[in-house]
Amino acid sequence: MLNKRIEKTTIEILGTVSLNSLPIPIEEIARQRGLDIKAYDLGEGISGVLAIDSGKGTIGYNPRESKVRQRFTIAHELGHFELHHKRNELFVDKEFSVMFRDESSSTGENKKEQEANAFAAAILMPEKALRQAIENNGFDISEEKSLKELSKIFQVSTTAMSYRIANLNIFAGI
Repeated sequence: MLNKRIEKTTIEILGTVSLNSLPIPIEEIARQRGLDIKAYDLGEGISGVLAIDSGKGTIGYNPRESKVRQRFTIAHELGHFELHHKRNELFVDKEFSVMFRDESSSTGENKKEQEANAFAAAILMPEKALRQAIENNGFDISEEKSLKELSKIFQVSTTAMSYRIANLNIFAGI
């Protein structure tokens, strides 16, 4: 079941930027939301980090990972910033907070990680834009070729695209 609050939040954020084409400019959006973005050699198994110091956030992403993974990581960390930092849940103490995106993040075992993953999917693959792309291009999303092409348009992995399509129950709606 989709989290309506997350979907609504991403729609509101996307409404603040001019979207003339796909893919969604996630780095630009994160910067507009007050975040710095930097490549950091985080080592194996760590995709990204969100550091918040005195209300100022920095997203670090692993430059060794694929571009689609980097985009998802930036969107995921933006999700933590938008959804969680205001409630002080990420803070180790009141001055500094760190949340790493690693292999366990993608399993969705932790509620905050599930929410950040849902946020990333919703902002990178907005439902309206996704349905439009499928319709405008005549994609048969049951075919692997169409799924790959759709993933290229949104610059996300085919795995992320598959989950998004399933979570939106688009198979039934097309």
